Amino acid sequence: MVGLAVVLTFTAVFLLALILLSLGEGSLRAPMRLLRRRFAAKSEQTIRIFRDDTVSSLPGLQRVLSRAAFVHQFAKYLAQADLSQRVGTVVGMVLLLALLGSWLVWRLTSSWLWPILGAGAFGSLPLLYIRRRRRLRLGLYAEQLPDALDVLSRSLQAGQSFMQGVQTVAREMPEPSAKEFRMTFEELRLGRSIREALQTHADRVESLDFNLLSTALLIQREVGGNLVEILETASQTIRERYKLLGQIQALSAQNRLGAKIVGALPLAIAGIIYFLKPDLIMVLFRDDFGRKLVFTAIAMQLTGYYVLKRIITIKI
Repeated sequence: MVGLAVVLTFTAVFLLALILLSLGEGSLRAPMRLLRRRFAAKSEQTIRIFRDDTVSSLPGLQRVLSRAAFVHQFAKYLAQADLSQRVGTVVGMVLLLALLGSWLVWRLTSSWLWPILGAGAFGSLPLLYIRRRRRLRLGLYAEQLPDALDVLSRSLQAGQSFMQGVQTVAREMPEPSAKEFRMTFEELRLGRSIREALQTHADRVESLDFNLLSTALLIQREVGGNLVEILETASQTIRERYKLLGQIQALSAQNRLGAKIVGALPLAIAGIIYFLKPDLIMVLFRDDFGRKLVFTAIAMQLTGYYVLKRIITIKI
């Protein structure tokens, strides 16, 4: 057991050193990546906007992660969450927390089953943070989209071109809409077509409203029509949709709060019992039948929370 603890400690320290080294080298290479994005052009006819697809500053880890299928999708998730960390850095954090969690649970239970669950619980913390940050950022963008369309519509009414209108949106709107439209403006300025720029924008934000809007804009460019009227109609439709969504959220607020309380109550009671009388709660982790009860309770708790969340989640 002492040898296992030494091995886990050495591995955790080694991974922490790799993460710090990756962060340090990433900050030094940031100016070079910026220059590369600014000046990289293949020819006058074909302009490519280069991205930094490096997943780790360590060559060995770069070769291993570049072969994984999840890396590109995970890098997209990090960009949608507006995080500058590389995939290799996040993977190192996940492994470090997983080792720390397994070691802590092993010290408490002296079992080989529960450290696996502890590793999964602690290792998922960075992933849950990224998921929450991504969800909040994309949700905020979706709420700001009607205002962005109004700014674009007024710019077109003032006599500006579509490209100048996108630049006005990037200048006038708050984050994250400003950053997304700024990236679209840079792509248009570097020579990409409106179709490609809109498709790239839609892939970044993953918004159904913007997908419908981009489709309408592309149809308008091919068959003609009043672009200002299209933007105003889209803005009004999105506002009405979010107004209905707000009413649904208000009506289901009590049920959502109840689901959170029911999910957190067993953990809170277990924590209180542990601090008041640790021997009473530790029987569940040291006895074989107690472990089965805890495992069954966790499975039923997760199933119940998932069912409640599915019931109270209404998509429009």
